Amino acid sequence: MHLTLATSYDASPEEVFAMITDITFQEQVFERLRVQSYDVVVGDAGDDLRMRCHWQTQPFDVPVVARRFVGNTLELAQLKVWHRPDVDGAREADVDGEVTGVPVKVTGTTRIVPEGRGTTQAFDLQVTASVPMVGKGIEQVVADAVRVRLEKKFEVARAWLSGSL
Repeated sequence: MHLTLATSYDASPEEVFAMITDITFQEQVFERLRVQSYDVVVGDAGDDLRMRCHWQTQPFDVPVVARRFVGNTLELAQLKVWHRPDVDGAREADVDGEVTGVPVKVTGTTRIVPEGRGTTQAFDLQVTASVPMVGKGIEQVVADAVRVRLEKKFEVARAWLSGSL
């Protein structure tokens, strides 16, 4: 299942990058999502910056056929590897994610790109479940959880950048 989301911010790519790689910002996103638990680790990896997030959340509208695979809690792990900026400040990160105990992968990229006097952040992700017959239902559950987190992240980011958080 292909998932794309994008938003724009009234801030430079450098400001957006600093925000999204700030542990306190990520914790604010998880707090607003009211997840059961979470962990965020950010660190250098040579010329790149690695950010690992791990969280547990309730699945949204799990189809009956997928419940035995997903259960009552989704435990997700995500790794983003941010690469050095381009001359204009644009950056790209490789995204790899998984759901613990379920054969589901989330892969793709996210980019922050200057746009006029602001910045656009875009996600281009692929959710893949390798479960015969119910794979599409599980992909939908995971894609919904990822979409909810990203939409909440965009909301928190606007508040963070405006200084109201």
